[in-house]
Amino acid sequence: MSELKEYVVTLNKYEDLDQFYTEMETSSSGSYTPSRVVDCAVRREISRNTHYMLTDEEAGNLRIDTRVLAVELTPTALGMRPRPSYSQTSSYWSKSSLATNSHKNWGILRVFEGVQRSRWGSNDISAQTGTVTINAEGRNVDVVVIDGHFNPSHPEYAVNSDGTGGSRVNQYNWFIHNPQVTGQPAGTYVYTPYTGTDTEADNNHGAHVAGTIAGNTQGWARCANLYNLYPYSGTNPNNIDTLYIMDYVREFHRTKSINPETNRKNPTITNNSWAFGYTIPISSFISVRWRGTTYSGPFTQSQLGGYGLVYSDGTDIYTSATYPALDADVVDAIADGIIFVGAASNESAKIDVLGGTDYNNYFYSSYGIDYYHRGASPGRAGNVICVGAVSAIVNESKATFSNCGPRVDIFAPGYNVISSVNSGTVTDSRNSSYYLAKYSGTSMASPQVCGMLACALEIYPNLTQEKAIQYLLQTAKLNQMTNTSGGYQDYTDLQGAPNRYLAFRQERPVQGNAFPKVNYFVRPTSGAVYPRTRIRR
Repeated sequence: MSELKEYVVTLNKYEDLDQFYTEMETSSSGSYTPSRVVDCAVRREISRNTHYMLTDEEAGNLRIDTRVLAVELTPTALGMRPRPSYSQTSSYWSKSSLATNSHKNWGILRVFEGVQRSRWGSNDISAQTGTVTINAEGRNVDVVVIDGHFNPSHPEYAVNSDGTGGSRVNQYNWFIHNPQVTGQPAGTYVYTPYTGTDTEADNNHGAHVAGTIAGNTQGWARCANLYNLYPYSGTNPNNIDTLYIMDYVREFHRTKSINPETNRKNPTITNNSWAFGYTIPISSFISVRWRGTTYSGPFTQSQLGGYGLVYSDGTDIYTSATYPALDADVVDAIADGIIFVGAASNESAKIDVLGGTDYNNYFYSSYGIDYYHRGASPGRAGNVICVGAVSAIVNESKATFSNCGPRVDIFAPGYNVISSVNSGTVTDSRNSSYYLAKYSGTSMASPQVCGMLACALEIYPNLTQEKAIQYLLQTAKLNQMTNTSGGYQDYTDLQGAPNRYLAFRQERPVQGNAFPKVNYFVRPTSGAVYPRTRIRR
């Protein structure tokens, strides 16, 4: 006989236990039970789980039995072991604009507790004391931060919270996929320098996003694997066209190897705190088609604001831009099994959905005709999880810069969020060569969602995009943000967006798959942090 091993046999129903015991432990065998008396290793009287000594072949046969839910080796034999969740207590969960190296990402405490604390806000009592306990940390999950480059040596990305144990950042050579993506020979992807040199966004932005997703003191998924791919234009040393970005991620996901610890490929989740957008001089607007009526220019800033083009410096209008080719790539990547989280962008504007009253609004300028209430690519593409930002003030209104409207799926803390940066003025207490800073933007809200989902993917590694959205909708808290009703130029009006606040749900670790044409620029979606410059097509 082959080697006997201890297997845990789980039945679907308690009612089948007695008959199953009889078939297993006497010569009265069934269709799939062994034709021998099987030794019972452990009888668990109140459980549907019983431990039997079986051969691998016998275990395989039992799995076919319709009464049987699972037949697994013991966790020890499988190399599994329980690990403690992380628990973090701080008196400095701070919503203030001031940054110190003792402050912690207030979004974690707020989302963990699921309710607002009295008077907690940047305009009242800014710091709170509290404890969070998270029982999943994104183990065996690959997070691709599509953003500026970040230094893997930053203590926030280390294995241990004291900055030791090596880095969890994988500086993957994306250019090994050149033959499939661009048709060019394989090359070497360059990550340095980490200092900010791009006219659209410096690398501090990517470092900050990465810290919120997976930092070991400021982030959610503290055991996740971090990857980094730069989407911006400017002085990027790799000079990748933004339109190739998703193909590189798809090839990475498609060709990754099996993880020997889990016997499956790691799930891939991406954060996209960047967006396409326009800079259009007010003087160049010729006409606006608004809710079925055409209005001719010239226009004032106030007139354009009345049509929903509200984000302006008095000379130019800044508005989101869609790009169908990029959106198509994102949709295809989601079909490949990659999970996408994206920022709603920061034009204080409504993003409508197909059939909505503003979905077909467009303007005609000297640069062409463009629809302007459809949101920004890639955050609005397909069923990307589109994230708006919540303010840090007591009433928890929408952050004034955040886009809103029916296309936004969920809101998360995105104001005065502290995280890691490559360079700055507030030093990290673990190593004074590295820094922290507070940023605001939907760029800061999106990684809160991405990080929490990365934790869930440790427990539910087969989550699809659709299931991930369902998960967020099931756990979110409703009607916690103060909403107003002033329309386009009321910057705290949700304008039809769901009043849905990101909330954490403690999960019990389980085995297996338990869960059910114009001038455009690419920029990070941080609120009024970086200059916007036009890039000619």
